[in-house]
Amino acid sequence: MARWSRSRLRTLGIGISAVVGGSLITLPAAAQAATPPLIGVATPPAATDTLTVTAEGDKKSAFQFTSDAGDRKAAIGFVSTGGSVRARELGVKAEPAVTAKTGVPGTARAAASAAAATYPTTIRLASENWTAWNSLINVWNRDTWTYVPVTNPGNTLSITANLPPGNYFVTSIYGIYNVNSYLLTASFTVTNKAQTVVLAESSAKEVALKVDDATAAQDASAVWVSLPNGDFVGFAGGYKVRSYVTTASLAGTTLRTHEILTKRGSTALNPTPYRYDLTQSWSHPFPASPITTVKTASLAKTTTTVRAQGVNTTGMYQSVPMLGDSSGAYLATTMRFPATFTEYVTPGVTVSRLADTGTHQLDLGDRTLSAGTSPATTAGVAPFAPTPSYNSAYRQGNRVQFTENTPYGDATGSKGSDRGARVSTRLSAGGEVLKESNSAVLVADLPAYAQTYRLEQTATRKVAWSQLSTKIQSDWTFSSGNAVRGTIPLMDLGLTASGLDVRNRAGSTPVTLTVVPSTRVAATTSTVRGIEWSVDDGATWTDLPFTASGQGVTASLAVPAGAAFVSLRVSAANDQGGKLTRTVLRAFAGPATAGDEAVGDVTISDLKINNGQGLNLSVSGTTTFNASFTATAPSGIQGGGLYLYHGAYNTPDGVLIPSTSCTPVNATTATCFAEWYVYDIRHEISSNALAGNWRAAVWATANDGGHIDRHNAATVPFRRLTYLTATDALPEPVRKGQNVWAGASLIRADWNTGTWQPYASRPAVLQFWPSGPGGKWTNVKTVWTNAQGRPATTVTATVSGSYRYIYYTDPTSNWAVSAHDYVIVR
Repeated sequence: MARWSRSRLRTLGIGISAVVGGSLITLPAAAQAATPPLIGVATPPAATDTLTVTAEGDKKSAFQFTSDAGDRKAAIGFVSTGGSVRARELGVKAEPAVTAKTGVPGTARAAASAAAATYPTTIRLASENWTAWNSLINVWNRDTWTYVPVTNPGNTLSITANLPPGNYFVTSIYGIYNVNSYLLTASFTVTNKAQTVVLAESSAKEVALKVDDATAAQDASAVWVSLPNGDFVGFAGGYKVRSYVTTASLAGTTLRTHEILTKRGSTALNPTPYRYDLTQSWSHPFPASPITTVKTASLAKTTTTVRAQGVNTTGMYQSVPMLGDSSGAYLATTMRFPATFTEYVTPGVTVSRLADTGTHQLDLGDRTLSAGTSPATTAGVAPFAPTPSYNSAYRQGNRVQFTENTPYGDATGSKGSDRGARVSTRLSAGGEVLKESNSAVLVADLPAYAQTYRLEQTATRKVAWSQLSTKIQSDWTFSSGNAVRGTIPLMDLGLTASGLDVRNRAGSTPVTLTVVPSTRVAATTSTVRGIEWSVDDGATWTDLPFTASGQGVTASLAVPAGAAFVSLRVSAANDQGGKLTRTVLRAFAGPATAGDEAVGDVTISDLKINNGQGLNLSVSGTTTFNASFTATAPSGIQGGGLYLYHGAYNTPDGVLIPSTSCTPVNATTATCFAEWYVYDIRHEISSNALAGNWRAAVWATANDGGHIDRHNAATVPFRRLTYLTATDALPEPVRKGQNVWAGASLIRADWNTGTWQPYASRPAVLQFWPSGPGGKWTNVKTVWTNAQGRPATTVTATVSGSYRYIYYTDPTSNWAVSAHDYVIVR
């Protein structure tokens, strides 16, 4: 859950965090070559910021940094050394670094002599930028390129390190959200005395990639320097961040930049129609002015579609160039899925891509495009289920390890996982359970002799960003034994469904299902034994005829018009006695909209959003608010959540998803708390059409499998912030019996343009408070505002007192009252 301190104080650069440590699962060396990329998240219980690492064997890795407010576009500084990456949000004073292992071995280097005499070296920043107070300072020995740990307090412009004689390289990174970021470097030599090394901000030059497209603006950027030993150091951020780097360089160093540009003025409701993904590297010596303008016509061009999972929602499309370093930082573009956009990409550069919908992440794999136009691609295609060839079942001697950790891949072959899902795995033989795991990984010791085993995995989720694949069950039968080392012959199923729209919903035309079975060993014949479908979440099943097609089978399914979802159950077998039955509840959506659901005795009560108050939103800036509710079930509450939407349930034109957690109160009851952090009102609430009531969709699940899902549990009004300027009453003073003119201005937030606009043709009430004891505000008259939003009128002066205007609200605007003006009557 995001903490209030960060959410409220981000723009001031104030906050706290926690050190994070973590590592990836390690497989036997022989298994690693055949093992797909693994995803590990460094998140111990005390962590708030997270660092997610994607590693591929011993070749390369990349990372994502997510601030404790859920923001993947926070400005961060990072350093990759010796098989680990450390990152810290910039602009946050005294923030400790988040650390995770990359899975990539560190380069062997000579160590400095521990017995050598040391001399104090002060490293000082010459900077007028206050964000330098939280600089990240890193030092390497240039003779051995060994990383030298130094004490690096967060709130200082200088540090002192005791260093033995030798040649050194120092870097300093600092910056903040929406403010310039700096990477300053210097080389120095320690001899036999103390010294001071100055890193001058004035020596840095701007680094940028631009295009010959006046409509494009920077969305995110990363700048880093690669060192001769494979380490690198740099920063990443987004939105109006200008990057500056010291251009003096050393042999073997490389300056790199990765920039994302999107259409200027893009918002969540007006998503960018294109995305420039640009990469540039400068080897030593660096250019004095590392700014390059790229011609759009020289780039690779393609069109990408990312589908939604039954319901319109927000998401992120992320990319990172894989340039041979030990890791790199993903840069994210916020989008509303489904989304179709044109990509312009630096040709010849291998780029890894991710599509995130909430906690569901799809790895779209590496892509290298040539200049010119490439075919369009589509990701996020249902059904979401385990992806063939991206999981691992391995035996070494009597020990087996099952790593079936991509249960939410898509039908195009993208591997996928959902951190919001619950996954359990169970291994049994002869009806006896041998081992169980509450994760996608199970390790067990088995007897050497051959026998038949059963492996079961269940993944369940109820999340705001997806209506699909709520429960995935895989039930394998296989034989194993007398194996010293080798792949266990589990079966896989490739499952695709054509005829779905961009929200993975079926229409009036039949859906064509294609199922391709396979087994994870060579020279095995695999066949489909049956396909069943259900429109009542598996309460009843209907056989679906199929015909052979290529290496699999196809079937045609006419989805009933009244079906909200279609579930699938497929069974397959091979000629070695292996079997697989896979069940996907809500594999894709149907034409109808689902209603509220209630299974078992689960209740939701005491729902409160923003303390029962509406939200009055300005034209820009951040806002935070929260909600809470109570969930109860006889078996206890497993979890719950909620989100806000505007418009139709399946096709909302506005969606706000909070971070949510549920805390048990007793054996049957839990209190669930949600917190919204809107990092930019202009981006998330970018249409006047979103004013009015937003609905809350709320759900809870019980430990026994019961659940409740209410699509319209409450409403909360979103109002365009409205102001009345101070009333001006003239003349002052005034003679009794003469007229007093009173005027003001009524203005309202215009979410379409992000500006304040006059609120015309609205009734404002002029009020008067006479001086003296017993006075109170009384209505004088109602005055309608003119085209400039100004109420103005005259009244007869009788006694001294104060005048003010008040506006009594409407469904899309808040109550407003002006400051009063006192008039003396003589």
